[in-house]
Amino acid sequence: MTELIRVQVMLEKSDQAELQEIAQEQGKSVSEILRELVRRYLEEQRRAETERFRRTLAKVREIRERNAARYGVYEGDILRDVRDEYEREQKEKWQ
Repeated sequence: MTELIRVQVMLEKSDQAELQEIAQEQGKSVSEILRELVRRYLEEQRRAETERFRRTLAKVREIRERNAARYGVYEGDILRDVRDEYEREQKEKWQ
């Protein structure tokens, strides 16, 4: 089993009573129920983050495709070309 740490959680009285009832029905402790709830919440958050990333990536792809159709695709090495242009400009500036 993984290492557990003690935390203090403040609950409304009605929520604590409902959790206690659920725990008794399931033969678990309130702590076990809370750990399960936290795990589910964290998994849901990870899935939501992954989905947001996928949607963003799809939008970026759409923009790239739209720009490629509109302007064409640059076939050169953009970083090398920009660096070369910058170096030329610097030489011209200082000569």
